[in-house]
Amino acid sequence: MRILVGITGSIGVLGIHAYLASLLGQKEVEELRILMTPTAARFVSPRGLEALTGVAVRVDAWTDSGQMISPPSLVKEIDLYLIAPASATTLGKCAAGVADTLVTNCYLCYTGPVAFAPAMAPEMWDHPAVRANFERLKEYGACILPAGVGFSAALGRNIKGALCPFKEMWPLLKALVENAQMPPSAETDTGPLAGKD
Repeated sequence: MRILVGITGSIGVLGIHAYLASLLGQKEVEELRILMTPTAARFVSPRGLEALTGVAVRVDAWTDSGQMISPPSLVKEIDLYLIAPASATTLGKCAAGVADTLVTNCYLCYTGPVAFAPAMAPEMWDHPAVRANFERLKEYGACILPAGVGFSAALGRNIKGALCPFKEMWPLLKALVENAQMPPSAETDTGPLAGKD
């Protein structure tokens, strides 16, 4: 399985190291490609993620070192595009077709399975505008992974709205890819991916 991970500027990015290490530890994962939004790169060092994963981390096609690679090339031959953590900003941009970062450009270039793992304050998660973006993305065929429970530095307590725990996320991602690879006659409308939020 070849996975492209788009990392956005949600506070949930502070725990992304563990998720990337867990993905690399799965026997099904043959290749990992990594993108970050400029905001995410303010929270977490792209070079640090490169050191952890051994994978080039791309932030901006104009300023990254090395040869410029286009979004269609970045999504070529991948089996899954996982946007995690998905900020309210990136969710809104993807829902509206705004392509001003590599993460959103690649979303608009990719026609295969896409999963968003939102991470935000519960008040943001429940806002009608964010809920409307979830629904629009699901209409476009994306999977919205369920929220996890995690510690909020702002509130000083555990809240719902954290990044989906990896142990819950991974079976959903595998099923998403497996369902996409099924011949049309074998597809059904049941299963764990029918617009979970």
